[in-house]
Amino acid sequence: MLIVGIQTFIDGIFVSRGVGAIGLAAVNLSMPLISVMLSVAIMIISGGVVIAGIAKGRGDEERAKGYTTLTVTVLVGSMLILSALLLLNLKGICYLLGSNDEVYPFVRKYLGIIGGAFIFYCIPNFTEAFTRFAGKPNWVFLSGTICCVVNVVLDYFFVLKFNWGVSGAAIATCVANSSAAVVLAPNVKTGRLKGGWRQVGKIFYNGSSEMLTSVSAAITTFIFNLFLMREIGPNGVAALTIVCYINFAVNMSIFGLSQALYPLMSFNVGAKDYGRIKSLLYNSLLFSGIIGVSIYLIALIFRQGIVNVFANGDMELAALTTTAMTYITLHYLVSFVNIIGTSFHTAIERPLESAIIALCRSIVFVLIPLFALSPLIGQMAIWLSMPIAETLTLFVSIPLMMKSMKKLKAKMQN
Repeated sequence: MLIVGIQTFIDGIFVSRGVGAIGLAAVNLSMPLISVMLSVAIMIISGGVVIAGIAKGRGDEERAKGYTTLTVTVLVGSMLILSALLLLNLKGICYLLGSNDEVYPFVRKYLGIIGGAFIFYCIPNFTEAFTRFAGKPNWVFLSGTICCVVNVVLDYFFVLKFNWGVSGAAIATCVANSSAAVVLAPNVKTGRLKGGWRQVGKIFYNGSSEMLTSVSAAITTFIFNLFLMREIGPNGVAALTIVCYINFAVNMSIFGLSQALYPLMSFNVGAKDYGRIKSLLYNSLLFSGIIGVSIYLIALIFRQGIVNVFANGDMELAALTTTAMTYITLHYLVSFVNIIGTSFHTAIERPLESAIIALCRSIVFVLIPLFALSPLIGQMAIWLSMPIAETLTLFVSIPLMMKSMKKLKAKMQN
């Protein structure tokens, strides 16, 4: 998942070099809707892995394969419907996301391609999740590397050489993601479709908290974009976009650990191995903490060099981004606890607790300081709201994890 984050980071460099600040702004204005669509895919995939993992933990391999088939069927159908709805309402959606007449053509090109071909954009999430489920994580690493290399090469040609701009970046991403899915497809073990509407309901129910996490983040990004377009303009959104690329690299790394929890944790829930579950949670928190602190220090020490790679000589953009990065990256020091907390609760079939953590870190504790502080400190409220939100969420996520572990232990001892 770190490779996926790096891929997105490099993608942003090509957009900044080939299109400029307006291209970065267009990508970020598109992201809330792309995140919402991706959240539906993640909900289906996460919920599917959980029910398949529990079946496998109980020793029912055929049912686990049947649930895999059910998951991909629901995923493909849902993504095709969402793509059709987007393309039928593309212009209105672009302006709803915060576009003005200057940025609109770029948003339309980027969002139209990604949204129209969304099944190709999101299908690696399915193949990666179920390849890990099959016990072959090294294949996921290989596919991520291939995806990254393909994306970089295509970005170079499509964005810089052919001058396709944001359209080239969108096409490169979809083609690269498809290549990753093709590499992993042989490792996904499907069988005769098992289950019906009840199992589909469980897929949506178990994965709903993971969807809520992405939707909440999308809503927050949307509100940030509106604030920045009003206060600063496209350069403000571009500055946030650059920081979001770094955020994406960090979050994808920790998200990779949390995604790896699903098949491992759900298998051990089915097998009633409390000791292994406790060990998995501890190791996930430990290593995600190392990632968060390490990348915070890297961002702090090398922030000027990182900013200059994207700013491409734009001094105003560089100054804005440096300020934003200095404050926003503080949340890396604590956010890993909350990310792991949401995934842990999803994996043990406690989506309500997962949803509570997701809402707190992505909406409730973000919007309160944003609206409360913006009249006092202006745009600085945007940069500080994320660290404040993650810190406050610790007082929710840690007690919930402790309580859930106690309930799980008592349940398994009965």
